Formats: sequence, structure tokens, C-alpha cells
Amino acid sequence: MTHEFLKIIESYKKASQKNIRTVLATIVHTEGSSYRKEGTQMLIDEYKNITGALSGGCVEQEVIRQSISVFSSNCPKVFKYDGRFRLGCEGSIYILIEMFQPDNELLSLIEQAIEQRQSFSLSCSFLAEEISQPNFGTSFEFKDITIYHSNYEKDSNNLVFKQQIQPLNRLCIFGIEHDAEKLSQMASFLGWEVIVIGSEYSAVNGSDFPYAKSVFTIKPEDLDPNLFCENTAVVVMSHNFSKDLRFLLNIISSKVRYIGLLGPAHRREKLLNAILDTDILIDDTVFDKIHGPAGLAIGSQTPEEIALSIMAEITSIWRPQKQTKFACFSIEKSLAGK
Repeated sequence: MTHEFLKIIESYKKASQKNIRTVLATIVHTEGSSYRKEGTQMLIDEYKNITGALSGGCVEQEVIRQSISVFSSNCPKVFKYDGRFRLGCEGSIYILIEMFQPDNELLSLIEQAIEQRQSFSLSCSFLAEEISQPNFGTSFEFKDITIYHSNYEKDSNNLVFKQQIQPLNRLCIFGIEHDAEKLSQMASFLGWEVIVIGSEYSAVNGSDFPYAKSVFTIKPEDLDPNLFCENTAVVVMSHNFSKDLRFLLNIISSKVRYIGLLGPAHRREKLLNAILDTDILIDDTVFDKIHGPAGLAIGSQTPEEIALSIMAEITSIWRPQKQTKFACFSIEKSLAGK
């Protein structure tokens, strides 16, 4: 949810420049099932403009209505939205609403953490009751400093919900063709930080990939290893076997979680055999994160559909479905009862 939080920060900055006040709404507790989970946030300004969403669209108007008293009193509050009667989800959510007025120091710390790809945490102090209370609020904890909310009380009896804001997920695309641009657009829409890499003789610039954070050309041997961290996915799609091989040889042992290879299965085998023929020492587990052809088998034909299938596969790896087995059991049990 890091990209959602960054959108909230950007909206706050724009509102602040116009002297428009804002409040922050955070789901701090849930009971039963809910569309969005704890930590989901939404920004509301005093003209009822919103950034983010706490549901599929059912809760937002009530949050706006509840925010009116926070704007008028400057006092944080918690309210409960009972989804059993008003939502498709059979549960309830507790939402903390507070004035959101981060100063320049806090904004600078947030920007610095994001740029340096360092995690930080948010701690929401609240009670699971429908109540207004001055010592409710959100504190920010960075590597070396903690910024407490204005009425923070160390020894209060409040509950605390804490969440980590992780570095943005990063997608590195090796290739500059039309399908790479479509993948860049899809990944950016999903909140990924996109880096596009061309070989040293490629003719490409940032205007060719408007959705990418960075676009550059380089010898694969000169790649910065810091680009390829644990929350990075890589898709190799230069449409040139020798270029793809050079790139793979230099990132194959990195910590990336996913390596997708464009093209048919026999091309993947050819690339992997060429890698194995070198003297590079490779851990066997590396091959578990190599996927080729990249993407889920959904019958993709157009560049847009291929981009969709690749990002769907990457998402499934980032967020494995733990409920699948239970869901299948429930279906079988239901059918057996007929």
C-alpha cells in the first residue's frame, strides 16, 4: 500500500499550498470480513475531496460525514462502520479520523525514506469504541527518529495499531520495444516503481516511457547491483537472445524475487543452458524464481494483454493466496451436501 500512502502525501502537499485543511482516515481494527484491511488510509480535505478509499465505494460518504466534526473540533475520533447491514462483507471496521498536518521535518523524513528505499512505520493510537479523544492519533517511526502525534501519551490505555511502510515494489524491464512500454504502464498503474533498461547501443529516453521512474542505457556488465533488491521483479524482453543472455548473466544471482523471460519455453531452456555452460556459480534455488514464458496463461495476444498476464503472475507471487485450500474444501463440502 506504499503507493497509496504516497498519493495521500502528494494530495496533502497540494492542499497545504492552498491553505486547505485535511484529515486522515485509517482503518485501525476490523471484526469479521472486510473489503480493505487494517492500515488502509484515505485523505479528506475540508471541501470533501478525497484521496484513496477505505472500501469499494460504500464507506467513503460516511467517512466524509464523520470528518465534519473533526474539522470543527480538531479532536480525533473513532467510529464503527457495521458492514453486516450496509456492505457485502459480513464484518465491521473501526476508522480513526484525525487532523493531518505533517510539518516539513516529517515530510522530509518520509521523502528521504522513500528515496533511499528504507522502511518506516506508522503507529495509530485508538480505542475500539465510537468516541472522540484528544490522545488518539498517528505517530511515525523512522530508523533513527520518532515523530509523535501532537497529543501523544506514552502511558495511555489506548490500543495501538502498527504497520510498516515498505519500499515501493520495483519492476526492472530489460527491453525498450512497444510491449515493454505497455508493461511499464500497467506496472505503474498498479503502484510499482518502474526502471527501464536498454543495452548500451539502444536509442531511448524518458519520453519514450512516461510511466517509468528511470530509463537508461548501459552495458549489462555495468549494472548497479543495488537496483536488484528483494522486492524487485525483473522482466527480460529485449527480443534479442544475446542481449538477454548478457543481462541474465549479470542479475541471475541477485536477490530479486521474480525473473520473467519473454518468449516460448524452448527459448527459456536455451537461455538457461547457455548460463549453465558458463563458470558462474549458481544456487539451485535461483531457478525457482525464473518464469518463462512470463505471465499467467490467459490466452494473451496483444501487448496490453501480455502486460496484464505478467503483472498478474508477479502479483500472485508477491501475495500468495493462503485461502485457496479452504475455499476448495468449502465448495466440495457444499456440493457433497446436495
